[in-house]
Amino acid sequence: MSRSTLIAAAVAVALVAWIASGYLLDGAEPAVEPTAPSAARQPFPVEVRRSSAAPVTRALLNQGEVLPNRSVTLRAEVAGRLAEIAAPEGTRVEEGDLVARVDAGDLPARLEEARALVDQAQADYDAALELEDRGVTTQATLRERFTALQSARATLDRIEREIANTSIEAPFGGIVNTLAIDEGEFVPVNGEIATLIDNDPLVVAIDVPQQSIGDVAVGRPAQVAFVTGRAAEGEVSYVSAAAQPETRTFRVEIRVPNPDGEVPSGISAETRIPIEEVPAHFFSPALLSLSSEGQLGVKTVTQEGIVDFHAVDIVQARAQGVYVSGLPDEILLITVGQGFVAEGEEVRVVEEQTVEASEQPGASLPGDALPPGELPSPQAPPPAPRPAPGAAPDEEAAR
Repeated sequence: MSRSTLIAAAVAVALVAWIASGYLLDGAEPAVEPTAPSAARQPFPVEVRRSSAAPVTRALLNQGEVLPNRSVTLRAEVAGRLAEIAAPEGTRVEEGDLVARVDAGDLPARLEEARALVDQAQADYDAALELEDRGVTTQATLRERFTALQSARATLDRIEREIANTSIEAPFGGIVNTLAIDEGEFVPVNGEIATLIDNDPLVVAIDVPQQSIGDVAVGRPAQVAFVTGRAAEGEVSYVSAAAQPETRTFRVEIRVPNPDGEVPSGISAETRIPIEEVPAHFFSPALLSLSSEGQLGVKTVTQEGIVDFHAVDIVQARAQGVYVSGLPDEILLITVGQGFVAEGEEVRVVEEQTVEASEQPGASLPGDALPPGELPSPQAPPPAPRPAPGAAPDEEAAR
């Protein structure tokens, strides 16, 4: 037998023996160590703060334009050279004060002529009347003399009125805001001479949305903060009876006393019209969130440790935070972890502190900006992230 045949036979025997050994050994499958049962999912920890509602005035806030109480353009009623500017720009005048004067030209001479014609016509009429009494003249002649007298008087009145119109006087007390012509220039009939404005009181005009117009009425008090930094009290003096078609807003005017005239017209202002008192909570706007329906609200925790979502309305906004309504008087407000929990979910509560709404405006709240160079105070570390589904607690901790 050849060497190669012996080697092939030996390999075949060894292979058969190896296959047969699997049947000769114990047929039991190797034991698999059981894994540890999955630990029950623990409630997610959230930090809460006890908050109590306090009465806060709900108000209608708006941006407005400050207008003068009255404004008029003074125009020339006779043509001529502007002979005098009695009240330069910025001058405060009273009703009837002279602002400017147009040169009368030949009006004085025409006035003397008209007076003479009146005297002549009066004499002719008196003579005709005497002759009529004696039966010497006719009624027609008497009527002619009377007509001539009336015409002469009308001419005299017209010339006197033209002379009076050469003086441009203030129709009301106010300030000469602008002059449109210089002294010595020619001004035509109806030519612009000056603009007079009355800034006491001021009128602040605002546009109120249609959904809020029911809260506004004439006589309602209002607060106005001018862009100059001054503030004043006023009241609603006018509410439009129809909305503007383009914007669906109503024009509302607030009258504000300005006796010293220190606040100019033409500037902008913020207005606040108090509406009613409502219970409200105060906290940082960073705690606000949106529901799945897009409603603005906050998340709280019930006494049973269940997350609840409340839709809210912003009543007031300040630098330190916001006042909101729509919440119960006492709540456990989630301040840390609200972004990791959903409504109806059970959570583990870590209480932060108790804050009254009336004490909150000056408090430093989460999300508020710190002054430059100031470090935040030490706080407890944030809660651990939620374990991944199916991961063992020991494995998650080891990570």
